[in-house]
Amino acid sequence: MEITDTYLIKWYGPFPSKEKLKEWEDNKHDIVFNLYIFQAKRKGLKDKYYCGKAFDQTVGERMKNGNHHIHEFEDNKTKLQIWIGSIANLKANDYDVRVCENIITSELAYLGVGEKNLKNRTNKEPPLNNVYIINEWWKNNKKEDEIKRRTKGSVPDVVPEVMEYYKETKALYGTRRLKHLGYLSK
Repeated sequence: MEITDTYLIKWYGPFPSKEKLKEWEDNKHDIVFNLYIFQAKRKGLKDKYYCGKAFDQTVGERMKNGNHHIHEFEDNKTKLQIWIGSIANLKANDYDVRVCENIITSELAYLGVGEKNLKNRTNKEPPLNNVYIINEWWKNNKKEDEIKRRTKGSVPDVVPEVMEYYKETKALYGTRRLKHLGYLSK
């Protein structure tokens, strides 16, 4: 039987700054946020994206590090949109977090926004197993409503809802939006 790694990532956002993100994250003590993606928009320039991991520290603490890419975009000319993600279906270890970051950055570089628009160095090391990722998008409001409409080019628009990686062929697949099929009734 083929070994697979399956992840459900719940993403919350968008946050306009790392300070707003940290304040919200600090109030969610029961959730561990392992991943983050930010989009930097500057008028007249292509949007830039970055996907990162925070394993031994919170996302807010990670973004405070002096060498973090987010500091390149903290000015009054750049609009930031930050999303933080929690691997919700298991207690993630470092391998799990790295695999998710690897698949997401690979998808963004090769199929999504293009390697030129991604601040990450794309990880060329393929995962050890087949990987399946399901992404859910939630507002960071009090009710934490599900995101239903996506702005073109926004993080929830460019990151597929479902991603699959097949180890044997090293093929990566994704679907941007799942199609609503209807409702089940009794």
